[in-house]
Amino acid sequence: LIIVLGSNEPLELSTFPSLLLITTLFRLSLNVASTRLILLRGDAGTIIDTFGNFVAGGNLIVGLVMFLILVVIQFVVITKGAGRISEVAARFVLDAMPGKQMAIDADLNAGAITEKEAKARRDAIVKESEFYGAMDGASKFISGDAKAGLIITAVNLIGGILLGYADGLPIGEALRRYAVLSIGDGLVSQIPSIIIAVSSGFLVSKIRSEHTVSVDMTRQMLRHNQPLLIAACVIGAFTLVPGFPKIPFLLLSGGCGTLAWLMRKHTAEPDAKDEQQVGPSDAHDESAAVEELLQADILSILVGVRLISLVDPRKKSSIFDRIGALRKKFAQKYGFIIPLVRLRDNISLEPNAYEIRLYDHVIASGTLEPGRYLAMDPGTVQRPIKGIATKEPVYGLPALWISENDKEKAELAGYTVIDPESVLMTHLSETLSRHAHELLTREDVQQLLERLRKVQPSLVGEVVPEVVSVGLLQRVLQNLLREEVSIRDLPLILEALGEHGGRTKNAVLLTELARKALSRTITEQHRANDGNIYAITLDPSLEHMLLGQITQSSDSISLSVDPETVSRLGQAAAQAWKSVMERGIDHVIVLCDARLRAGLRTLLQRTVPRLPVVAYDEIVPASPIEPIEMLALSDGIGSGRNIETDQLVTV
Repeated sequence: LIIVLGSNEPLELSTFPSLLLITTLFRLSLNVASTRLILLRGDAGTIIDTFGNFVAGGNLIVGLVMFLILVVIQFVVITKGAGRISEVAARFVLDAMPGKQMAIDADLNAGAITEKEAKARRDAIVKESEFYGAMDGASKFISGDAKAGLIITAVNLIGGILLGYADGLPIGEALRRYAVLSIGDGLVSQIPSIIIAVSSGFLVSKIRSEHTVSVDMTRQMLRHNQPLLIAACVIGAFTLVPGFPKIPFLLLSGGCGTLAWLMRKHTAEPDAKDEQQVGPSDAHDESAAVEELLQADILSILVGVRLISLVDPRKKSSIFDRIGALRKKFAQKYGFIIPLVRLRDNISLEPNAYEIRLYDHVIASGTLEPGRYLAMDPGTVQRPIKGIATKEPVYGLPALWISENDKEKAELAGYTVIDPESVLMTHLSETLSRHAHELLTREDVQQLLERLRKVQPSLVGEVVPEVVSVGLLQRVLQNLLREEVSIRDLPLILEALGEHGGRTKNAVLLTELARKALSRTITEQHRANDGNIYAITLDPSLEHMLLGQITQSSDSISLSVDPETVSRLGQAAAQAWKSVMERGIDHVIVLCDARLRAGLRTLLQRTVPRLPVVAYDEIVPASPIEPIEMLALSDGIGSGRNIETDQLVTV
């Protein structure tokens, strides 16, 4: 019981169901042993005899009544209540499991938690369901123990009287002796049973908290002093009732009044400190405030008035924690730390709208419905549900805003259900990935170099600024990030620049050389779940034509193609990509000659900005490449050909 009261959550005692079974069997074995002593010897030891005489007080009727009262308290009140709580808790935990699993997956996808944290949370959910299921079954042992105690006591009493009478004792003497022993044995077994039943009730009724039951109860009961003052007045009024004892009520009234006065003093001190902290000495200087207005926030999220609750830092699982986890995940993926994200409200926005801004310019926006969930059809939904039609903000897919009451129904129907906070975090994550190159400043590059200098000082000293300047290195890194290539392997990038930087200062050409050095990273980035690399290739005639149109200047590489061919080739690439996506393939690239890659990427950027263009040299040898579409020329017009069906689709 003491251990249960000192625990913060039920899972801290996950072995309690097994412990309950062990103690029940152990106590029943003691009952059997004491019954044998009572019936064979008419004596079960000093403890049982003392309990029987003390409770009965020389009156057998009183002893029996007290024993029956304890049995009723345990069986009807404590055991039945604990069993009901266990039953309901087990049912609700099992019903909530799918929703909790989806929430964990959404947090993981949004970057709020790591894979390790997600696994720990899933294990906790499974353990919680197993615990409450076991407690539901273990509660039957408590009720069975109470029944067994009552039956054993009756057997001791009746059997003892019969044995005493058979041994020649008078009925009165036999009743007195065996009644005392039976009552004592019943009390000795029932008191521990009641304690364990109370422990079970405390454990299953405890709400998860950071503090123990006693701490939470003290804080909640003594949070306000007004109830204590009222209680002191009411108890003090009892002293005016004729016949009531005055001293006990005066002591209770005085204790409540003193406690109320102490609580008032305790709550008044923090308020005074807060008032002292707000004063002229802490006010910002007017010139400093004006200077702050000149600095634009690098990253910021603006929300409408109805979304203010989502960015409330006082919430236990606030969006600030999720953004912190997202920044860590971004650093692990791309190799540099993004700036802090500022969250603030803006009354000029629509109430449910939000904006993601970079240097105070809107780069993404969307709407959320607080208190509702976003339900998306992954293509397997058989029974559509009703909701507010909308579009998923990242990819523009059709979706529904559904109420919390329909959440479970939507999950069972096959919808992917996400809470509003996770929708915002997913949108923020995708937006940051698309604009990562704009977030990398020269100061960031300098910090990356200083960090690398501590580990590989000779490499940094030979390359920067001897071969390439910090500015040129920044442009190369930005070019890599523009196509979502991680710069975490900075030593490989510097080695490639150190080898070729003496011959050219063309940032685009140096980027292509750096990409070749990062071939393993690029290969793994575009590898599908089945291990293959699915590619859209170029028809040899188209590739030959484009190779003849390469134009290289001091700072760029481009393709001199007429606008009509550019437009139609872009449309063909878009159609080929759409065809691949409709077949359920998420990872696909355009594979081409290394000399064409930079120019072709620029050519396709406006039409299909999310379609990666990769050179053959950037794929690790022996990697399984699966060509599934081909871009070809038909009478000078760009077209997409399905390699599997060999059908030419002209755009």
